[in-house]
Order: sequence, then C-alpha cells, then structure tokens
Amino acid sequence: MSIRHTASPLALAIILAATSPQTQAAEREAAADMAAVDAVDSADAGSAIIITARRRNEKIQDVPVAANSYGGEQIEATRTYNLRDLQALSPSLVVTVTNPRNTSINIRGLGNNVSVYNDGLEPAVGVYMDQVYLARPGQAVFDLADIERIEVLRGPQGTLFGKNTSAGAVVITTKSPTFEPEIGGDLTYGNYDFRQLHAYASGALIDDKLAARIYVSKTDRDGYVTNRYDDSRTQDYHDFGLRGQLLFTPTDNFKLRLIGDYGFQKQRTAAAVLTGVIRTYDNGGNFANNYTDRTARLGVPVVADAPGERIVDMDGNPRYKMRQGGVSAIADLALPGHSLTSVTSWRRWDWYPHNDGDSTRLDAGRDFHQSNNQQQFSQELRIASEGERKVDYIAGLYYLWQSIKAEALNAYGADAAPWFLAPTVDPAVGAAALNNYTVLSHSKPVTNSYAAFGQTIWHVTPTIDLTTGLRYTYETKSGWFDQEATGADLSGLTTAQQAAAQAIRARYGVANHYEAKTKEGRLSGQATLSWKVTPDALLYATYGRGNKFGGLNLANIVTTGQFAVDPVIKPETIDSYELGLKTSWSGGKLTVNLAGFWTDVSDYQTTIVDTAPDRNNISYFTNVGKVRTRGFEGDIRLVPAAWLSLYGSGTYTDAQYVSYPNAPCPIETTGIVSCNLSGDRLPGVSKWAFSAGGEAKAAIGNRLGHEAEVYAGADFSYRSNFYTTASLSRYSLIPGYSLLNARIGVRALDGALDLQLWGRNLFDKDYFQSLSAANTGAITGTLGDPRTYGVTLRTRF
Repeated sequence: MSIRHTASPLALAIILAATSPQTQAAEREAAADMAAVDAVDSADAGSAIIITARRRNEKIQDVPVAANSYGGEQIEATRTYNLRDLQALSPSLVVTVTNPRNTSINIRGLGNNVSVYNDGLEPAVGVYMDQVYLARPGQAVFDLADIERIEVLRGPQGTLFGKNTSAGAVVITTKSPTFEPEIGGDLTYGNYDFRQLHAYASGALIDDKLAARIYVSKTDRDGYVTNRYDDSRTQDYHDFGLRGQLLFTPTDNFKLRLIGDYGFQKQRTAAAVLTGVIRTYDNGGNFANNYTDRTARLGVPVVADAPGERIVDMDGNPRYKMRQGGVSAIADLALPGHSLTSVTSWRRWDWYPHNDGDSTRLDAGRDFHQSNNQQQFSQELRIASEGERKVDYIAGLYYLWQSIKAEALNAYGADAAPWFLAPTVDPAVGAAALNNYTVLSHSKPVTNSYAAFGQTIWHVTPTIDLTTGLRYTYETKSGWFDQEATGADLSGLTTAQQAAAQAIRARYGVANHYEAKTKEGRLSGQATLSWKVTPDALLYATYGRGNKFGGLNLANIVTTGQFAVDPVIKPETIDSYELGLKTSWSGGKLTVNLAGFWTDVSDYQTTIVDTAPDRNNISYFTNVGKVRTRGFEGDIRLVPAAWLSLYGSGTYTDAQYVSYPNAPCPIETTGIVSCNLSGDRLPGVSKWAFSAGGEAKAAIGNRLGHEAEVYAGADFSYRSNFYTTASLSRYSLIPGYSLLNARIGVRALDGALDLQLWGRNLFDKDYFQSLSAANTGAITGTLGDPRTYGVTLRTRF
C-alpha cells in the first residue's frame, strides 16, 4: 500500500480559516503556563509543574490524573537522555531495552509483555512525541535532548490519548522555535571514551512571522563487553540525531509548526553474558545435551560464569543499525471561545539486526534476525473550548495507517548439526538436514485505525468537577506470512535417512504461507469526579475503560490441518479504578500526591501451550484469561529553603495472572506439557520501586561577568526483583537492585555557562536488564551499564 497524503485536507482547512479574529486570553494564559515550567526547573515552586494530560497546559496539582512531569532543565541536570534512564525518576514506569525492537514499556505492571515481541501486536503504553503517536516502541529509543518536558501519565488514557494507551502514556514535547535568538548546547566527555554533543540554534527568519530552530546530537561510546573471539568491544553506542523546525505565525490567531527529524543508531550487540548452566531438572533428572555437554563434546572454549567481567566469545559479529525519521505539521487556530488544532504526521522506522544464533565461536547459528521497515501516517483534528465556561470540552477525530514489512532469517552454518542436534542423531543425516540450512520468512501487517472522541469537564460547583470522556475506535488489520527454506540436496541419502532429515527440517522450519485479517470496533473512556477540598487539596476518583486492540500472529504457525492455530489475537479489555489525593503546602514548597489503583485485564495477550494430544504441544501467542494489577503510589516534592530541593516517588504493585491455564512451563521442569500460572506474578513487574534525590546550591557571587552558584545533586533508585519470562522460570528472576547517580558543578544564573562533573551507578553495581535460560540450559543475561563518569560543559547565548 502506498500513501498519497501529500497534504492533509484537514490541516489545509485550518490554514484557510485563519482569518477569524482571536481572543488574546488563551494566548496569555498559555504563555504564563509555559513560563511556569521554567520556575519548576529551578525547583522554586512544585505547584507550577505543567502537564497536558487533558490536551491543555495545566498545573499538575489541578489535574485529577496520576502523573509525573519533568522539565527540560531537570532532564539535562540528571542526564536523563533516554526512556530507560527516565524510569529512575518515575518508579511506576518500567523500560526494558534488550535492543530497540525488543523494547518493553510498562506502567503499573501493564504494557508490553516483556516476553512477547510481535509485529502484529500493539503496545499498551503509548509514546507521543510532539503530539504524534509512535506506533512501535523502538521509535522511542533515541537521545532525549532539546526537550521542553516529558510527562508520564499513569493508568488508561483512553479518551484523548486513545491509540492503545490502556496502561498509560509517555508524552514528549520538544522545544519550539523562538523569535528571540537562542544558541547553545553541551559537550561531554567520559570514561569508555564517551563523547556527546548537543547543539541548537533558534531565532526569527522574519520578525514576528517566521522562526526556525535546528538541533543536532551526536553520541559515541566504546563498548562495555569484551568479545574474546576477536578482542572487540561490544555493547558500544553510536547515535546521531537531527531535528529542524519552522514556526509560522502569519496572523495573531494562527500558528503552524513544521517539524522534521532524522536519526541513525548503530551498536555491536554481543552482550548476553553466561551466568550458569542448568544440568539437572527440578525433579532430579538429567538435562540431556546441556550447554556444558555440547561445549565439551565440540571443544568449544567456555567463558567462566563471572558475569561482572563482561566477557563473551562468539564469531557472528552481532550488531544492529537503525534509521528513523519523519515530518509533522501542527496547526493551531484560535477562534472566539475555541481553539482548533490539526496534527498531521508521516514517519518511518527501519531496523536491521544481525545476531549470532548460538552465542559461541562455532559457525552454528550464523545469523538469526528479524528486520523491520515500518511506515505510519496519522491525522488528528481537535476542537477545544477556551475561556471560563460551566462546561469545558474537547472533541476530535483521529486516523492512523501503519505498515510493517518484516523479514525473519535463521541461517544455520557449517557447525549447526553437531551444536543444535542431539549426539544420537546420525551425523550424515544431521549434516545434510541442518548444516547451511536457511529459513527465510516475510510478513506484512497493515493497520487502519479510525477514532472519534470527546471529553467534557463539568464544573458542578466552584470546587467540584465531573470529567467524562468517550472514544470510539474502529480498527482493521490485515497481513500475510510467507516462509521458504533452502538446504542441501538430500537425494544422496537413503529413503530412511531422507525421511529423518525431513523430520529434522520440519522442526526448524519449512515452507509456509497464510493470510489473516481482523476488524473490531471498541468504545473506551473514563469518568472522574474531583473535589477541591481546599485551594491546595484535590481529591479525585476515576473509572476508566481501555482497550488494547487485537492483532495478527504472523509467525511460523500452522493455520490448517490437525495442528491449526488461529492467527487472530483478540483485543484486551481494561477496567481501571483509581482514587487519588493531591496536596500542596506552604505556598507550594511541599507537595504530596497519593494514588491507589486497581486494574483488571480480560483476554490478556501472551503465550500459551496447546496440550491437546493431537496438537503437538505447540506454543504460540494468543489471549489468556485475566490479569490484575493493583497498588498505590506516592510523590513528594519539597523545597525547604531557596538553596535546597528534594523529591521522592514510590510505588507498590501487586500484579498477577488471575487466570492463565495452559501456560508454558519453566525450563527447569520436565515431564509436564503445560503449567497453570493462575495466581502467580506477572513478568517484568517489581513489587516495590522508589526513587529519591535532590539538589543543593549556594551563590558564589560574580564570576567572569556572571552571577554564579555552585551546586550538588544526587538521585537514588531501587527496584525489587522481577521475572523476565512468561513462564516465570526462576532462572529469569532478576534480583532487586539500587543505583546512585550524582553530580556537582558551577553554573551562571543566566544559563550562559554550566560546568558539571557527574557519575552514574557510582557503586558500580552489577545488575541485569534481562536474564533467562535457553533450551541448551545456558543461563545468560544482559547487564546494565557499569559505573560511568564524565564532565559536561553546557552553554547558552
């Protein structure tokens, strides 16, 4: 399918309507709100933090939504330059990145199942950049700089952020062009030869009519892991980003913001280190042909079980390249008592990996990978009331088109048979069947999503509001899967040997083709009753209904015959209940926000094992019974003195499978086809998580012509243990860990200069991002970053 949307009719309609007069009140209020963001960043008044959870600029303490908001200066000061780092500030957010494609984003225990990555399924946590929904989690893996603010909205956002945001949303707002000239950036050098540059320039091209902004980033770092095979350093990082913007204001009541961006990223990825080997099952039985047996039999050097040394040994040169970019147009038209907004966007994301399929120096799994070429087009049109009304409202229409071309390759090498097959297999049969055998598949899911939405805020009394919203979404998804396999000619084998070789190939992949489609219409929304108990205390209760739409299981399954599996996966339905309290004390110097939540999920999307005797005990993606997550959260911000600011956030999350029969069993069990995990924990969720930190500063007078201050800050985070596989294998249980980051520096009060010394993971804690056991019994994990430190020079003119 090709896109011919060279210009959005809805956006053009807004531009043509730009001759209407404007009421200036909305402009003045928005400008005041944005100025308040700067006050937040200096930590002078916690009550001034701005969020856009209701598609308006509002103070966070006035909005009955559980949320965190982080201004650009806080992001820079804490070096929070990606979503994985953001979770250290926002404990309810969990981001797992084993590679950009396999990125899992969870809020309150829901989102991407950490063990399920499928192009035909959608995430439940939506990521939005400049009001544009990023349809694949990998699109959010880039350096976060030149940012106005980042918001983490917790719980279903089914009305205004409605594209599969049934668990929450991460909302990123970049800095807009300014008519006043701005030039600045930062330069960083650190250990592991870390080099980073962020630079921007902004200013008027035509006074009061046209402004431009350009931003560039470049980050390079040597690897943390040594590949003993060729002495290379893996888990390095190389990222380039470019963003250009134009702001056009031809009249007082109209503005058009055009944004174009491009990003390129590459990395060597041999990062999973060996932590142990399973040699016996839990029942005491021998784990036949385990990793130790194979390496000993084939004379493969083994890396010692010492993950902290960060050593691997493989020949496949694992790596990835990722390119992405897009263009968007945001048009805002102010009408008497209303504002009209159009957001038009096209984006592309290309993912090219290369993986060693056996993780040894053998030529066994020569290249196992799944590449993606994704495109999306979206159009949103909103109308919102302005000024003081008895009932505020916002309504709109939304459309998303997405296409993903995927290629999956399993290329087996010259050593495939002795490594992958049992030693009892006839060597001649195994070599003919699997050595240099290639399984190549292509798939293409295409999504069309249409939605209409509306939300009202009824000011029942001066202190009581009722917020209600509905969104109807109709979505179609169609796709196909096609697989081919090529290998050695089997004609030289005997008839019996040929049959044995074909049976081996059937286990590893043969020709397969099928098509599938699904369509569904769903209603989502919410109702919130809020009460301003005092001018500084807000109490609210919310019920929300969300939907994570269904998808297509475009993988190597069989859709006909006795082992048939339905490739269509049904939507999830989410019912969420929340009770919250927001308070402010001493003129905003202390804010305390609390929330309790309970969420039920029906038709949860994950893996299952079919135990029927005639179904071959296959495992595939589908819907299981129910999931429940419940808990409570707290956020505290304290400014006890002008020189000191403190914060703390914490969450307790009880997330479990309510009903999950026929689940895959942990690898350490044998003799059992499937397991019942009903009542057990969800993977990827820590029961306890919290963060705390702050910054102290002291004036040092005039230095080099600028009033200056010295400062010191620290950020501490903790997460309790969590599983990383759907089967809840104990070998996938990541132990709890805590991290400490710190900084010290001197800066000019006008922002002209900031020199900072910083360190992350100061205690050099070894902790895992992923941990699991393969079918060889090898237990491997990807470690988080070791201790890093460096110096940053930041300037602004």
